[in-house]
Amino acid sequence: MNIPSTPRRIIVIDHDDDVRGMLCDQLSAFGFEVAAEDNGVSGLSRVAYDWETAPFHGMLVELQMPVLGGLAVLQEMAERFPTVPVIAMSDSAHVGKLRQAMKLGAREYLIKPIDRELFRRKCTAVFLNGKELQQ
Repeated sequence: MNIPSTPRRIIVIDHDDDVRGMLCDQLSAFGFEVAAEDNGVSGLSRVAYDWETAPFHGMLVELQMPVLGGLAVLQEMAERFPTVPVIAMSDSAHVGKLRQAMKLGAREYLIKPIDRELFRRKCTAVFLNGKELQQ
């Protein structure tokens, strides 16, 4: 199946430039329109600013960030933008936070380093309701 004619917009919020860039590149290769922010405050601001004109269809958020962590971002998203599905990310040392993220409404999680095929499958399930990505 193809991605809908209007590209699905995904925002990636991660303080690590390399990880954020890699995720954005992969999402773009899958056919998504991608925006990126390096902290939770700017990420939430971007979602709010774009909401009326170009809303996001999904979010990837790192849980361990300075400024505003991913759990706080998830709480805010659940209150203000509950229709936007979120995938939480962290390394294996923070599995407890990933569990907490799922309780706060994350639809899925990824453990870093992220496997490309698993990343594709989870993005398909969460951001496209299981429809296949066009590659």
